[in-house]
Amino acid sequence: MPSKIQVTAIPDSLVAKVGDSVESNLTLHNSGQTIDQLTISVEGLDPSWYTLPVSSVALFPNDEDNLKIVLEPPKTNKISAGSYPFHIRVSSQADPEEITMVEMSIELQTVPELEIGISPQSIKGRRGVYTIEVNNPGDSDSQLHLQVSDTHGALRYHLQPEYLDIPAKSRMQATLTANLGWLSFFGGDKDFSFQVSATAPDVEEAMNVEGRLARAAWYRMIQQVRLPSIRLPRILTSQFQKPPEIVTFKAQSDDRIDFKLSWSTKRSKEVKLNNAVVEQQGDRVVSPSTPTSYTLTANNKYGSSQRSVEVEPRLISKEKSSERIRVSLSPSELTCQAGGIPEIISVQLQNLGETVDKFMVEVEGLDEAWYSRSASSIALMPQAVEQMQITFHPPKKRGVKEKVYSFAVKVRSQNDLDESAIVTGQVQVLPLVEYKLKVAPYRVSCRRKGTFRVGLSNTGTSDARISLDATDLDEGLKFKFKKNELVLPAWETIEIPVKVKPKKGGFVGERKRYDITITTNEGTENSQTVNCELHHNPFIGSWKTIFRIVRAIIFIGIIGTLIGFVIHWGGGFGLLRSNPGAWWNHLVDSIVNTFSGWFSN
Repeated sequence: MPSKIQVTAIPDSLVAKVGDSVESNLTLHNSGQTIDQLTISVEGLDPSWYTLPVSSVALFPNDEDNLKIVLEPPKTNKISAGSYPFHIRVSSQADPEEITMVEMSIELQTVPELEIGISPQSIKGRRGVYTIEVNNPGDSDSQLHLQVSDTHGALRYHLQPEYLDIPAKSRMQATLTANLGWLSFFGGDKDFSFQVSATAPDVEEAMNVEGRLARAAWYRMIQQVRLPSIRLPRILTSQFQKPPEIVTFKAQSDDRIDFKLSWSTKRSKEVKLNNAVVEQQGDRVVSPSTPTSYTLTANNKYGSSQRSVEVEPRLISKEKSSERIRVSLSPSELTCQAGGIPEIISVQLQNLGETVDKFMVEVEGLDEAWYSRSASSIALMPQAVEQMQITFHPPKKRGVKEKVYSFAVKVRSQNDLDESAIVTGQVQVLPLVEYKLKVAPYRVSCRRKGTFRVGLSNTGTSDARISLDATDLDEGLKFKFKKNELVLPAWETIEIPVKVKPKKGGFVGERKRYDITITTNEGTENSQTVNCELHHNPFIGSWKTIFRIVRAIIFIGIIGTLIGFVIHWGGGFGLLRSNPGAWWNHLVDSIVNTFSGWFSN
């Protein structure tokens, strides 16, 4: 007996990389003679691997519907490459024994790792310019944060840019300039190694590549100096008489609700954003309710420049009643924790018409990853009432913040597509403060002071008010943060430099290691600590060395004074140089006369 339920999946064999998402379209057909509610489930896969937008669909006789299943294997070490079979199970509520199974499979492939390199790897001199190249062989875009450090803290760096947005299957480059500090300029030949680290969001392990700056002896470098001929440039006043330039002006959004406008200009005296005066370089967050155009205007006395960007927010329909459909939400407002326990809203539908009708239920204003419906459509007899559920589970990902999100539930009639009813509701995402603390480099060697970089990454939905503090076990260090109290916006990452200096013994003293603990405190008593080391190497190891040098200087001074007195006693340096014999005779006579005078008295 042929089945009353036909199900097809296109495609039925999927290929994906861990962390990527793939889709398959399911078509359900009711070939029976009665209205039926079909229940859909996935068997053979972990629930965290897939998203099923609805769990049931209402179909009239000889009717069909389409839905989309999204598979996204999570990034975890427990998942290995290979083929994973599973099946879609569709059953009839009118006849529970009527079941149709569709066999499917997903093949997971290994994710190509990013490749980082440096060219050239070694440069000889006091200053080196390197090219950092990152290759993304994968099929998805990647974001990287580049950092540079060395163990001894002898180098100074300038990295441009520090953040890279690398499209899939492409390469990007950054320029690194490394310079020796003025104290490190003196000395013999020596190699200074440094490390470039590349970290991606939500990835603990960083990719590293090493470079080297080989210092030549200072006297060799001086020998290579060639003074160029100096020509005074001719001042061209036309170079300064230029209109302003808008370097960048763009809008970015993670949720199509809040948009971040960022801009930078050159040679501008006044900058306006939609007639409001702003800084020459900055950013602003806007939340328009309708498609809006923003215009940036830069002016100076030689002209003006303009650039515009269009932002299209996610639109939400207004409430609307219907003579044939009655819709209500219970409750219409709820609170959720991003990535926490899902919350359910009941949607009550009533067919106010005089004929059997099928109603499609849609959610507007929220991303599909935020919710799932118990049914995408419901068939109702005249005056019949039915309920369905919408489960809200806001994901914990970039762009989801602590605030109220509005949405609309739209119910459309299949008999008359222009007939619809709309009700609105709100989902409040609760505050969640989570952040990660790290420090780089772990170990710094210095003579007077060292510098560490404290990295803070906010992985929560709320802005974090963080205070920084640092201590050492011996209480022998002074700490100076560039900013020890800050507000870290949700899903943002920043670095705070901290300078560390011994309280005493900066010039003279023994070599010593200091164990440092950096502590962060947040308003909700959420504190974290990270450890690092400072190796202090003073210029002179002990005061004994200084005393020895002083004694040597005094001894040399006494010897030099005696030698000068003897030369003067013999008639002076001029006589010694012109006639050494006469100088010697004069010296002997002076000695004899002096001592004979002493004994005669």
